Amino acid sequence: MNKEYDLIIVGSGAGGATVASRLAPLAKQGVRIALLEAGPHFSNRYFTQREIEMFDLFYDRGAWPTADGAVTVSFGKAVGGSTLMYTGVTFRLPDDVCRQWGVEGLTPEDLAPRFARLEKEVNVMTPGPEMVNENNRLFRKGCEALDLPVKDIQLNLDGCEQMGFCNLGCVRHHKQGTAAVQVPQAVAAGVELVPNCEVRRIAGHTLEATVKSTPPGTEPGPWSPGEYRISARQIVLAGGTVGSTALLLRSGFERELPALGKYVTIHPAMTVYGIHPQKVEAFRGFPKVYYTDAFSEKEGFYLETAFYYPFITAKNTALWGTELTHVMQRYDRLMGIIILAHDEALATNRIRLDSKGLPQLKYQLSERSIEALCDGQRRASRIFFAAGCEQVVMPNARQILFGPNATDELDSFISPRHFLPNKTPIASAHLQGGCRMGQGPEDSVCDSRGRVHGHPHLFVADGSLFPQSAHVNPYLTIMALADRVAEGMVA
Repeated sequence: MNKEYDLIIVGSGAGGATVASRLAPLAKQGVRIALLEAGPHFSNRYFTQREIEMFDLFYDRGAWPTADGAVTVSFGKAVGGSTLMYTGVTFRLPDDVCRQWGVEGLTPEDLAPRFARLEKEVNVMTPGPEMVNENNRLFRKGCEALDLPVKDIQLNLDGCEQMGFCNLGCVRHHKQGTAAVQVPQAVAAGVELVPNCEVRRIAGHTLEATVKSTPPGTEPGPWSPGEYRISARQIVLAGGTVGSTALLLRSGFERELPALGKYVTIHPAMTVYGIHPQKVEAFRGFPKVYYTDAFSEKEGFYLETAFYYPFITAKNTALWGTELTHVMQRYDRLMGIIILAHDEALATNRIRLDSKGLPQLKYQLSERSIEALCDGQRRASRIFFAAGCEQVVMPNARQILFGPNATDELDSFISPRHFLPNKTPIASAHLQGGCRMGQGPEDSVCDSRGRVHGHPHLFVADGSLFPQSAHVNPYLTIMALADRVAEGMVA
């Protein structure tokens, strides 16, 4: 079947939906725009808050591994992309990081008004004291006892009921992700939303795609299942680091753009736990309210409050047998902290295709990242004990489950010597790079406005544009870059 449009946007997450909403006024003027999404369109009634069932929201059910299996990567495959199952954490790209990127025209002064507009659009707010659950309160207590700065995490919420299960999708749509804000805006203006549509290849102005059957319990799209050839005057790729990069690789762009797929960063993360003598019940209330950036500049990581569900928690401990049983029997007494490392953009860390044309992430943790994660475990241990915990769970310790008697020797007790790939539980939800911005095709894929070098009709508008790590949760930066892409297209 053949379809013809003026503009096709591939992907409905932070990037694609932002472009769709910005260009939606053109749809009212008769410009034919379609927003294609590989994943289903989940309605509110779908969100059961049951951990195993909600894995359907994710690509590869939330457990997509790196090529060597050492890191588990999670990102969304749904209308709304990863904004459907994130926690609503909203950071602006730090000014110093923006300057380090060195992208022509991309400055803190350019981004500041975009951030301000977007924050208003998605209702970014500072959490009040009523949102501070016990896990967050204890984090603040531990940090303050150690004279560490504690900062409020900005959140994009509207009417939050503090149900605590944000990473499994919000049953009330209180998180103001793109499925709740930008996608409805675009559809109301006349943009056609097509879920379950996987784009396989681009050839000039034509996309080859397959529309799959609507999964039970999800919203149907306007196109019947089958094979499609879709022509468009302009094309915007917003499938994220994996989706956009793999699509360009399958379409043969690597021959003219040698940087394609390379320089991927992932914010390698570890979630660590402390066992408190009193009930913490981190599953009640809002999971993320506080963070500290005390170790960002020199040590290279952030610490944020965190809560995860039993299956993920058990995986994060790196424990087995009686010790795992010991920890999980105290699940309602667990404090949680996530360590987010600022990894380097290396050409060797890249998206590639396997023999079936499916994307793989070839990624190896650097010595610097491993040391940052180990140092993060030392710092988190001290916070836990300062907050009153009896034991902590640190996967890179000489003894994973230990008490405060080890604090005098933490530098040697928690060490890269104990870091074992494929045993140390490393995760990522912040894929960046692969179609990086830059000056020319020698070392980048797109210009500063997301236009693919040498292809004036083809744009990228997602986290794959990042030339280096953002250091912070990236979704607001993705939206700001997508805003720039849309602005350039209109101009």
